[in-house]
Amino acid sequence: MAELLESTMLICFGLSWPMNLAKNIKARSASNMSLQFILLIITGYIAGISAKIYTHRFNYVLVVYLLNLAVVSANVVVYFINRRYDRLARQANADLSRQISGHTPFQPSIHEQGDDEMQTYRELNSITEAGGVILFGSNTFAALPVGELAQAFRITEPLYNRSIKDIRIDQIERYLKVCLYDLNPRKIFVNMGDVDIRDENVDVDNFISKYEWLLYMIHTKTQASIYIVPIVSKNPAAFKINQRLKTLAEQTGCKYIDVSGVLDSPRPTLRLFELMKVHMRNHPINFADAMEVGTLSNRVIEDVPDDGQASAEPGMSRHTVYAKH
Repeated sequence: MAELLESTMLICFGLSWPMNLAKNIKARSASNMSLQFILLIITGYIAGISAKIYTHRFNYVLVVYLLNLAVVSANVVVYFINRRYDRLARQANADLSRQISGHTPFQPSIHEQGDDEMQTYRELNSITEAGGVILFGSNTFAALPVGELAQAFRITEPLYNRSIKDIRIDQIERYLKVCLYDLNPRKIFVNMGDVDIRDENVDVDNFISKYEWLLYMIHTKTQASIYIVPIVSKNPAAFKINQRLKTLAEQTGCKYIDVSGVLDSPRPTLRLFELMKVHMRNHPINFADAMEVGTLSNRVIEDVPDDGQASAEPGMSRHTVYAKH
């Protein structure tokens, strides 16, 4: 009877460890784990097992001790894995902070800068979930603090920013595998052209041709739905390109997101994300979602450079379909 009661105690106590293990695996962070506490519990189980062996009491209670020890020991492995995740996240945040603040010791070439970002993205890709939402673009997207925005707007879907600062449309192909294909995303938001329009003589026809080729490559290599986010700028070339992008969305079956008025908002970064977020959800927008629209952008200030205004109307039909639905 004593052994039955002892094993019941061990089972009840031990049931908490599998749940704790699952929670720690899902958290991907060691911030809420204590290695010292885990090692103390392991020491206690080892002492109990040693007592059974010393007294030659080899019964089912010993088996319960061993099972509990195995599950608790698994938490040690998860602890060190989660510490690596924390280290990668800190490095990514530091890199993003340097990019936004511009505090860099030298100005690397676009390829050197892109290669550095690709190395960071390769490391981060090892801890991402398939079927997520990807933001892919140049400066406008690269400056978005996606982690804070996703938390503030309660985005529950996995959301990853794979944008490259100062990238042009004709330089993008070499980065597609790491930024998009390797993640197997469910939705991709594309925002290109804010760097290209710096050229006063930008060839709109050539830009649209390359943009269409970009959409085609994404279509052939992924199963994602594609969302075109027009250029957020008041540059006259942006207006022309955005009108063509609207037509391109209609021709390819992509979804075009109207961002007109973003730069007229007192908080353009929040307004831009607000317009995109309703398309990020994996479920239809409900009443609570609709009531939430517009509230956060009236509460938090986060501006983007006021160098332009996008102007376009939403539209979508299907001709040459490049996007999955």
